[in-house]
Parts: sequence; structure tokens; C-alpha cells
Amino acid sequence: MADIDPSKDYYRILGVAADASEEELRRAYRSLAKSTHPDTGRGDVEVFRTIQEAYDVLSDPLLQRTYSRQRAARGIGVGAVSLRVHQSRQVVLPMAEEQLLYVMVEIQPQQKDIATGHGETRSRQPLNLAVVIDRSTSMRGTRMQNVKAAVLDLVDTLQAQDRLAIVTFSDRADVAAPSSKVTDRRQLRSAVSSISPDGGTEIYQGLAAGYEQVSRHASDGVISHVLLLTDGRTYGDEELALAAVTRAQSLGIGMSAFGIGEDWHDTFLDSLAHAGGGTSHYVDSPGKVQAVLRERISGLVSVALRRARLRISPVSYVRVADIHRVSPYMEALEGAFSGDAVTVTLGDLSGDESASVVFELVIKLNDTGTRRVARLVLEGELSASTSEPQASPGPQRALTSSRREETWWRDIDLVFSQEAEHMQAEPPSPMLVHVLARLAIFRMQERAWRAVESGDTPQATRLLESAATRLLDLGYRELGQAAMLEAGRIERGVDPSLGGRKKLRYGTRLLTVARVL
Repeated sequence: MADIDPSKDYYRILGVAADASEEELRRAYRSLAKSTHPDTGRGDVEVFRTIQEAYDVLSDPLLQRTYSRQRAARGIGVGAVSLRVHQSRQVVLPMAEEQLLYVMVEIQPQQKDIATGHGETRSRQPLNLAVVIDRSTSMRGTRMQNVKAAVLDLVDTLQAQDRLAIVTFSDRADVAAPSSKVTDRRQLRSAVSSISPDGGTEIYQGLAAGYEQVSRHASDGVISHVLLLTDGRTYGDEELALAAVTRAQSLGIGMSAFGIGEDWHDTFLDSLAHAGGGTSHYVDSPGKVQAVLRERISGLVSVALRRARLRISPVSYVRVADIHRVSPYMEALEGAFSGDAVTVTLGDLSGDESASVVFELVIKLNDTGTRRVARLVLEGELSASTSEPQASPGPQRALTSSRREETWWRDIDLVFSQEAEHMQAEPPSPMLVHVLARLAIFRMQERAWRAVESGDTPQATRLLESAATRLLDLGYRELGQAAMLEAGRIERGVDPSLGGRKKLRYGTRLLTVARVL
């Protein structure tokens, strides 16, 4: 019988979820064993032994139950992060020409009740928020009424342990309610109700005041975040705003942006949210503000992995051609290069939904055999709700009592073969096929807007028409019609509509999930 060491997270060692199937365990073990076995010449004896130990325990139902009970008795969770890899091909022909491989890594932080192991969410970390509200003249009427209603709903939703500041801005910023614990809800509601629209739009002023409020109480034990709600374009302070968001993110303060209506600058808000490790949202009607704000708060309270970074290190005959996040929403990711390795920043990851990234790899190898083509490394800080003692392998360093840095890794292997039986390998996962079909549409419309900006009307028209056809074929009728309308406008020499552009950009971002605008 295999020895059980409850101090080790066997799920993390194999890179699988706590509810992984027998087949998932077997695949993970085989992949890791290939790259770490001492006989490969590049393996590590101790790491291989740990992988073997983890598989021996988790693949035996009796040992697995004993292991779970011992972990629960110590108050230790299991499977803090699941790292699953999907490949477009497992076998390729050796070729002197370049060929493509698509790799999707699915990251799922686990939020289990470690006392019972029944999958119940543990008590959440406190929130430290500032809501930064655009009160410029354009917000008069229905927009401001709905924003106020949404923030009042937020006041009622937050817990007494949370902190909230209310900041308003036009061409200057005012702190309507300084940061305080949500105990005197009457005072907070009064501050929201007294907001009156007037003046121009200078986003930097509002962000600076919001960050100043949040920074007073930022610490490792809380989730610190700024929520920006605006309906307009800022002028002349874009670089200042971006620098402020970047600086705050380095201190652990995140940021999300909500664009209301059609007049705001989508690429600018996108860049702000990305720099802040948060998300940007298109609120096409004022009545949706409350629902979108509630959804964002739900994501914040379920953060399980903070400041997540994903690194891919390809071998010499492989290069990274493109990187996209594909869930919980789509966006192109720009990586930081260090030699051949590329690192992308993912921000804070929720335990309620997986985050997935697709890598497009270009391979050129005219040789046979099973080869490692790249290594994936995920780094991040486990929040208090998923934190647990040291597990091996993987370096980590202590941060505080509430968070610490951890590392997970998986190798990507390919079989280079001309044998017929190898070429009949299993097809790509339906999930990856689903994602790639929708990613192609997202990339088409993004290229179309770049073509518009460069004056290439024929190219923009062709791309939007192709996107429309694919959307309609997949059953996305409303988005498909919107793409056709914008293609027609551009072909006639008319600028694309602000609403149509935003509907397509933010609608196609959600094609890989159930929510579509």
C-alpha cells in the first residue's frame, strides 16, 4: 500500500481538479511522468517519485478517501488550482515546413469548504471598494437615476465587514463618502442620493481620488478594487489615468470599468481595466447597470487566485505566434518576453468560473519521436479561502498569513510520427473546437476595426461580412445582423455606428460562454 502524506496536495502535483475522473488522472500522470522520468535524461528523480506517489494515492478509491479524511482533519483544502490542457492535435507529421498547434489551458481555482469537503464556499474576504461615478452633464436623467439605483443596491448588498467609498467626478473630483465600513448605510445612501450631474469629464481626477480612498485600507487580507462608471470620453488625461491604474495594480489594488451608453472610448476603458487586472463592461442601456455591477461584485468576493501570471516556455523549434484569453471573456493578450519564454498577466481569478487561454504555436521539426514542445507555468497568490500548507513540487515563497505565492506547471507533448496508427489518434476536444470557432469570429471583427482605422474599407467590409455569416451559422442572430449592418455602413462610406461597434466588440467577447449581449 502506498504511503499517504496529507501535507502534500496531490491534486496540485498532478494539476487536476479535486473531482477529476479516472481518465483525467491517468492522462495527467502519463504526461508528467514522460517529462520527469529519470530515463528521459531531463527528468528529476525526486519530482518523479512525488508524481508517482500522488497518482498511486488518487487512483485508488480507498486511499483517496483516506487522504481526503486526513486532509480534512488537519483543516487543509484539496485541489487549490486545477490546470487542464487541451490540444488541437496529439500527433503531427514530421515536416520541414511550419505547422500550427493550438493549446488551450483551462485554469480553475477551487473553492471548497475544507472542514466538510462538500464543495461549499467558505466565508469570503472583506472588500475594500471605491465607486467612482461620472457626474458630468451628459449623465443627467435616466442614466444617473439608474446609476444611483445600482450603487444603492450595492450599499445594501455589502456586508458590515466591507469598506466603501463614494467618489464623484466631472472636471474635478469630490469624495461624497469617505472610505468606511458598511455599518452606517443611511449615511452612504444619503451620499449617493445627493449626487447631481454638472460639468465636463476628466476621468483621471476621479480615479486618483478613488485610489487615495482605497489605499488607506489596502492590505493582503482584503480585496481592494475601484469601480469606474462613466458615459463619456476623457480628454487630455489618458496617460495620467493609465499610469495611476498601473501604479495601483502594482500595490494590489484592482480596477474595473463600466461604459454606459455609446459615447465612451472603448479601447481606452479596455486598456484601463486590463492594466488594473479587472474587466471592462458595455452597459448598452442604463437599466442594466444594477445587474452588471452585481455580477462584478460577485466575481470579486469569489477571488481565489490573485495576480495570476501564465508563462509558456517553448523549445527551440517552436515559437509563440498569438495568445488570447477565451474565458470568462475574450481578449488579445500581450506577453512579456524573457528569452523565448512569454508571460501574460491574467489578474485576479475567481473560484466561480474557469479562466482559459489559447496559445497559437508554430512548430517546425522534421524528426520523429515523442517530444516536449513547451512548458506552461502558472504563478499566483492563493487567497485566504484557498490557502494551505507547503506542497511539493513547485517553488513558493511565504507572503503573509493570508496569501502566498505558488506555482503550478504542465508540459505540452507531441508525437511526431508518420505511422498510420499514430495518425488515428483521438480528435481534439469538442470544447477546443467550440472555442476556436468563436475565437475566429472575435479576431475577425477586431481586425475589421483596425482596417477601418487604417482606411482599408474593402478589407473591413469583407471581414465583417465573414463574421456575420459565421455568427448566423452558429445561431447568434442578433450579433450577425449587427455585423451585416456595420458592414453595409462601411461599404457605403459611412462611419460605423458607436452602438454597433460596441455591440460587436463586447458581444463577441462572450461567445465562449452562455452570456451574449
